[in-house]
Amino acid sequence: MTSIQTILIAFCLLLCILASVAFRSRLGCRLLAIFFFLVAATFVVFPNATTVIANYLGVGRGTDLLLYIGLLAGIHAVLLLYLRTRKLEQQITEQVRAIALRDARRLGGN
Repeated sequence: MTSIQTILIAFCLLLCILASVAFRSRLGCRLLAIFFFLVAATFVVFPNATTVIANYLGVGRGTDLLLYIGLLAGIHAVLLLYLRTRKLEQQITEQVRAIALRDARRLGGN
């Protein structure tokens, strides 16, 4: 095992631990983080495995396959964050409206 493989595996393990701490109450997310760690560690230890999988799927190189997967995962993450932000904005708007109506009733009643 080369030094870069050791560094990459250590980095993946650190990310897995951080994800596990961040998703402390969600078992599914923790298991998904562990799964991604195991896949990443496997691809680090056996780098030709990505090329074999890519060739099976009709992609020329393993690097291209990882790029495509990373691009799709990034787009998915951005969409999830956008939807979460929209939901939070709607909740804040509802709270502000409720407070404004409550204050208007209270001030109008005096």
